[in-house]
Amino acid sequence: MVAGPRAPGSSTNNPVVVDRRLAVLALGAFVVASDGTLIVGLLRQIAHSLSVSPASAGQAVTVFAAVYALGGPLLIRAARRLATRRLLWGTLGVFAIANAATAAAPSFGALLIARVVAAASAGVYMPTAAAAAAAWVGRDRRTRALAVVVGGASAATALGVPLGTFVGGVLGWRTVFYAIAALTALLTVASVRSHPSTQHAPAPMQLVGRRPAVPLILLTTLLWATGSFVFFTYVGVVLHETASAGAAGLAGFLFVFGIAGVAGAAGSGWLSDARDPLVALAGGLVLVALSLAALGVVASAAPGGTVGVFASGAAIVAYGVGTWAITPPQQRRLIARGGDERLLLSLNASALYAGVALGSAAGGLTLAAGAGTAVLCWIAAGMEVAALALVAAARSRGKGLALAEAGGVARSPNASSTEF
Repeated sequence: MVAGPRAPGSSTNNPVVVDRRLAVLALGAFVVASDGTLIVGLLRQIAHSLSVSPASAGQAVTVFAAVYALGGPLLIRAARRLATRRLLWGTLGVFAIANAATAAAPSFGALLIARVVAAASAGVYMPTAAAAAAAWVGRDRRTRALAVVVGGASAATALGVPLGTFVGGVLGWRTVFYAIAALTALLTVASVRSHPSTQHAPAPMQLVGRRPAVPLILLTTLLWATGSFVFFTYVGVVLHETASAGAAGLAGFLFVFGIAGVAGAAGSGWLSDARDPLVALAGGLVLVALSLAALGVVASAAPGGTVGVFASGAAIVAYGVGTWAITPPQQRRLIARGGDERLLLSLNASALYAGVALGSAAGGLTLAAGAGTAVLCWIAAGMEVAALALVAAARSRGKGLALAEAGGVARSPNASSTEF
């Protein structure tokens, strides 16, 4: 049985129960993150089945990202009076129905409608799951709990998407989405059974503009994501040039990237709790910037052969560790600001998806201008350096989270801050 409400920041009396809840959240993140990108691997099948071009079918990914980014904060604001428990299992239930509708879609228009519903529920679930993970543990474990949820999303890159693509090739794309619907339905039942029935009321919503630190934290996320997706959108193009990677080779690199990401999220969570989120954040950004710059050097030198494969592999490992190390400390910084945690975390997700869109566009323009993959990687690295500059400014001014919580003093939910 789950204990009643506890004081904010205190440790639970039953760590086993908390770990079980975190496992359910991580599995939910795994399924949601897998679903969000699966259409990329199943694009040609979907296009052929619904009698549309692959370019048209690809708009399902665009629609999903746009609804996730724009709809998430609006829906979370509308649902701010709902208990976290109900919001978690409710969004999972809607997500299951949306994926069943995706699988059964008789036309491309029907599929797009189903993807809108799936994206809206995903945009509410992910930040709510992160906020719940942080709330269920003591202050000394908070970022590690956030990293569990992020690790679930990272594992989707390594396992969920490749597995779904393989199953889709053997049994058809509709089977994959029916399987996601069934798995999500099981997770909904697990969510109802494992999450506490008694919870604190959500903190009152506060305007972001009244918290000067929040826009700058979100800007850091935007710069990081933009730089990352200048490169990652065209990772296949880059790795084909640096390591002669075809379809199978790219799948192997992405598997390595996902596994490295799980390690990066876990390490970042530990470092944030042990020292300071800004230290973990800076370390992640340095790794991303260096790995992208190194890939640019490899692309420029074009060594080819074994040297190119190993150099590219080392850079992808560093990139995976670094890029998945960013979100847990960023989420921790936002939670430390007080106010509506679910809304703040959904705004962070929106900044990330805005970066995906901007980075993809900038990368496409770079390649279209004939600049080449080396320049693409160096532009991406420069964006990471810009994000790092914001973190360095926060660190140098001594306004990091470690000082805000010095001596273990809890921050008032309504306290203002000038931390970056």
